Amino acid sequence: MSTARLLLAAACAAALAACAGQETRVIADSGDIVTDTDWYEQSPTAGQAAPAPQAVLRLGEGRFSLRGPCNNHTGAWRNDGGTWTFGGEGGAIASTRMLCPPPIMAREQAMLELLVKPLRAELAGTSLWLRADDGRSLRFDQRELTEAGRERILQVAAQRAPCTGVVETLCLQIRFQPGEPWQLLHGEIEGFAWQSGTEYVLRVREVPRDRVPADASAVRWVLEEVLDSSADAAPSRDAGR
Repeated sequence: MSTARLLLAAACAAALAACAGQETRVIADSGDIVTDTDWYEQSPTAGQAAPAPQAVLRLGEGRFSLRGPCNNHTGAWRNDGGTWTFGGEGGAIASTRMLCPPPIMAREQAMLELLVKPLRAELAGTSLWLRADDGRSLRFDQRELTEAGRERILQVAAQRAPCTGVVETLCLQIRFQPGEPWQLLHGEIEGFAWQSGTEYVLRVREVPRDRVPADASAVRWVLEEVLDSSADAAPSRDAGR
């Protein structure tokens, strides 16, 4: 197991220990306690330390949405005295079809397989627990999106491309899906040491800027993790096409 995953596993263990001292109660009546709130996934899925990014669950009147960890998902949901079910007839959940690195896709599939089971819903402090009869569980927690930003997966090309800001320069090329046209990134990704000839898949945190310079993006990106890299990739100079 990598150092990053060991640290993540340790963080999850610490979070579980912290929850142990909190009062836990079954959410028999949802009301405004859990609806119209962004719930950020915290717990591992299928007994493994979960690779980032987090999924975000939002519950409405009879409908739910789940953003991530790769795709967006939506469907019906109901609370029967503390037992939650997601998906319409037959557990149907509508999902987008984006592709992400295999570990994230596997984690997403495991989450969806768990969500269509009857789940016991519990609230412990600020944590929302969804527990299946087979022992698997998901934990979500509240966190202000404006403070933390949002996590995204993006690909960075092996070559920079000419771009114009205040002066002529070379910009990183990025895209969010394989096969999409490359986009020029005006600025750098904080904490990321790009090397020419290497193509990357990154997990970054997107944080809005308070004041945006004329030649800069409206958001700044901070590196969370290098998910993949491949040296000597073919040059990519199709930005903006």
